[in-house]
Amino acid sequence: MAKKTAGINKSKAIRDYYAANPKAKPLEVAEALKAQGVTVTAAFVSTIRSTSKKKKTIGKPGRPAGSTKSSSKPVGRPAGRPKASSGSDSVSIDALLKVKSMVEAVGSIEEARAALSALEKLIK
Repeated sequence: MAKKTAGINKSKAIRDYYAANPKAKPLEVAEALKAQGVTVTAAFVSTIRSTSKKKKTIGKPGRPAGSTKSSSKPVGRPAGRPKASSGSDSVSIDALLKVKSMVEAVGSIEEARAALSALEKLIK
């Protein structure tokens, strides 16, 4: 494990300088601290400045309270409406049940296909 060197806390020096000079630019802060004997880059100053501006969070990270699925609102689509098909491969359960009853009425899947083919020719 690397040994920690005793010295000036650069981040604290940057925050202290900004407390005294809130409108200072990162390059100005880096040059002023260099004159005091603290070597930092303008990029490091910008990083420290942006992280110190962030709001401090208290508590556990995660979902906000009350955002779980245990709410009383119904989730999903209403029960009475069948799902609309979004593509050629997706078919709703209601549509499959209707096709099944049609196949049973016609006799077989082959006869149902022939009936659908004849219906398609009539519609066109």
